[in-house]
Parts: sequence; structure tokens; C-alpha cells
Amino acid sequence: MTFAEGRMVYWSRSRSELWRKGDTSGDRQFVREAYYDCDADTLLFKVEQEGAGACHTGARTCFFSSFGTSA
Repeated sequence: MTFAEGRMVYWSRSRSELWRKGDTSGDRQFVREAYYDCDADTLLFKVEQEGAGACHTGARTCFFSSFGTSA
């Protein structure tokens, strides 16, 4: 579905249903590149973000909390 539509489609564990990022919020994600790792057990999608951000907190990304060693 993600590739057919060109937008990110996710599985919601809490609602047990598919959902398209941005259908409610307007913060849509358009797929630009897709990769899988050497074990083919992890996916990485590079997207063009439209709207305020990707995270439900309103942040541009969900990955803003650091841990462990400092860079």
C-alpha cells in the first residue's frame, strides 16, 4: 500500500488497523527512498514530510531523545 499510494501507511497496534500518516492531522509523509538492511529484517524509509511534523507530540521527528554516550 505504501508504494502503491506513494505515502506512508502504518499498522496501528492499539487500534489493530492500517492508517495513513496525515489523514487526520494533515502531516503527510511521501515516500522518496526505501531500503532494507543486510539481514532483510529492518526497513528504512526516507520521506518528504508535509505539515508540522512526524511525531504525535508535534515534533518534526519522533527521534529527539538521546541516550548513552554523547556525540
